[in-house]
Amino acid sequence: MTVDIDILYEMLDENQPIEVQEEAIREARKIKSLSVFMQPVEYKLSWKNCAKVICEKNDEELNNYTYEMLEWLQDLNWPGAFLIMERLEKMDPQLLVHAFIYKVKQALLLKDTEWLGRMSYLLKNKKFYDALSEDKKYQKIMRRYYESYWGELKY
Repeated sequence: MTVDIDILYEMLDENQPIEVQEEAIREARKIKSLSVFMQPVEYKLSWKNCAKVICEKNDEELNNYTYEMLEWLQDLNWPGAFLIMERLEKMDPQLLVHAFIYKVKQALLLKDTEWLGRMSYLLKNKKFYDALSEDKKYQKIMRRYYESYWGELKY
């Protein structure tokens, strides 16, 4: 079965019966271009199911989408934000560190302390924290955000 993308988004809507959502997720898994699942503006109620599809992908498949995934953390009230945050935290730090520093710089320019706090969650992964050590400045900044937002970092 081939599904039109607009129909697929409607099927991914959280208000659809669970069977419809599950069928949509099965169809969505077949789509190689993950960009269509990165917060489709016209279909906000599909975001959580889009996040489920994204989070099933391996690190290599997600490598080109780390910038967009980090943007999802701007608001944890957005459907799927926690799923994306947890998936990012498990990603290979080397695939994520460049996009992370870029988005941290952006958030600092915007003075978006909430976004910085949310992105700091990734420091929960010690390997990611260690990968940031190449740029001590951002490691130190984000450690401060982690500790004010999530609590003490044990390392």
